[in-house]
Amino acid sequence: MANLLELLVTADCNNPLWTASIWDSHIGTNLMTYKGGGTAESKTLSFIGNDYIAAVEKTKPILHIWPLNSHQPVQGMRFILPGKASALSITRDGSYICAGIEEKIYLWQTASGNLLTIISRHYQKVVSLKFTPDGKYFISAAEDGMVMVWSLASVAAHPEIDLVTQSSAGQHDPVHIFSDHSLPVTDLFISKFGMHGRLCTVSSDRTCKIYDLSTGEMLLNLVFDVPLSAVTMDVLELNVFVGSNEGKIYQFSLAHPPRSRDLLINSENGSPVFTLHTKAITCLSVSLDGETLMSGSNDEHVILWHIPSRQPIRTIRHKGPITNGFFTVNLPAIFQSEFSPDIVLHSLERTLEKDSDEATEIEVLINKKISFWPEQNSYEIKEIIQQTETSFMGQEKKWKNEIETLKAVNAKLYAFSINKAIDAVPLVNESIIKKAKKKKNNKKNK
Repeated sequence: MANLLELLVTADCNNPLWTASIWDSHIGTNLMTYKGGGTAESKTLSFIGNDYIAAVEKTKPILHIWPLNSHQPVQGMRFILPGKASALSITRDGSYICAGIEEKIYLWQTASGNLLTIISRHYQKVVSLKFTPDGKYFISAAEDGMVMVWSLASVAAHPEIDLVTQSSAGQHDPVHIFSDHSLPVTDLFISKFGMHGRLCTVSSDRTCKIYDLSTGEMLLNLVFDVPLSAVTMDVLELNVFVGSNEGKIYQFSLAHPPRSRDLLINSENGSPVFTLHTKAITCLSVSLDGETLMSGSNDEHVILWHIPSRQPIRTIRHKGPITNGFFTVNLPAIFQSEFSPDIVLHSLERTLEKDSDEATEIEVLINKKISFWPEQNSYEIKEIIQQTETSFMGQEKKWKNEIETLKAVNAKLYAFSINKAIDAVPLVNESIIKKAKKKKNNKKNK
C-alpha cells in the first residue's frame, strides 16, 4: 500500500469501532483505523507533520493524538484543553497548534506545550480555523459572521513577554477583517498560494464569497437559494464546489467569471449540480488529479464523484453522520511497523499565568543531522588529496627548473659584468700615463 499516491481520511459520529479511518479511495478498502478518541468534532481532524494524526473529542475538552502507525493514542501523555474545542488547525510542519474554544482562539507551541496567546476578537463561537500552507498566517471564522486573517508572527510574539497575563492577552489586530456575512460562517477554503491567493467562505446566509487575501478585497459574491455548509476548490483552483444543507453540491467555474460582482446560482440557470445526498453536506475535498470529488454528509455516506460526468463512482457507508473527510498524500509512516517520529510532543498549558518569573527553557532532541557544511565521504576526500598532491608535485618540478634556469642566467650575467670591469681598468691607466707625458713634454719645451 506504500505505492499509493493519495489516501482518503474520514471520521463520523456514533462509531464504536474507531474515531478516524484511512481508506484507499480507488477500491474503497479500509487501510488504517484510529481508536479510543470518542467522536471527533467536525472539521478538527488534522495531521501533525508526517508523524501523528490528531482530533478533538466532541463531548470532552481533550485532544487525542495517534502515531500514524498505531491504532491507540499516544501513551503516557494527555492533552487537556481549557474547554471543549469547536475548531482545530495545525501547521503543516506540526510546530503550532491552534484551537477555537467558544469565542476565543488559543495558540500553542507543539514541542514545548507553551500557550503563546489567547485571541479574543470574535463575539460568538469559533467554528473554523485553518493555517495557510506556509504556516505564516491562519484564518478564523465564527458564528458572528466574521472572518479574520491573523499573522502567526505578530500574535505569537509579544514585546513584553514577561508581562503577559490572562487579562492582557488577546490584544492583537488581525491583518484583514471580513464582515460581509450576515449569518454564521460554516466553512472556509484557503488557496494553496496562501496570502497571495484566494479565500472562499460559505455561510448560512446562502452566500459564497471569494476574497483576494493579498489586498483584502471581495472578488465575487455567489448567492444561492439554500443555506450553505461546505466549500472547496479543485487543484488548479478554477472551479468552486459548494455544499448545501439540502444535500446538493453546486459547481461554479472561475474560468468565465461574471461581469458583475454578485451572481445568483441555482439549478435552474444551468449550473452543474451533484445530487445524491439526502442531508446536509459536511465536508468536501478534491483529489490530487482533479478528477474525483469527495463529499461527506449527515446521511452517513461518503460519496466519490467523477467531476467531468458528475456521476458517483463509489459510496462508502459509515455508522453515523460524517464529521471529517479529506484527501491527503500518502504518508509512509502509516504502513511502517516501527518509525521514529521527528516531532516532539508536550502536554498543553491551559493558562498564560506563570508560576515562576524565569523564562521556560526547553531542550529538544531530534535525530536529524544539521549540516552546516556539505558532507563528503572518505573516498572523495582521498581522491581530492591525491589530485592536490599530484598537481603540487608537477608544479614543484616546474618551479625547480625555473630556479635552475634563473641561476644559470644570473651566473652568466655576473661573469659578463666582471669581464667588462676588468677590461676597462688598463684603458684607464694608459690614458692617465699619456696625459702625464704630455704635461712633462710641455714643461720642457717652455
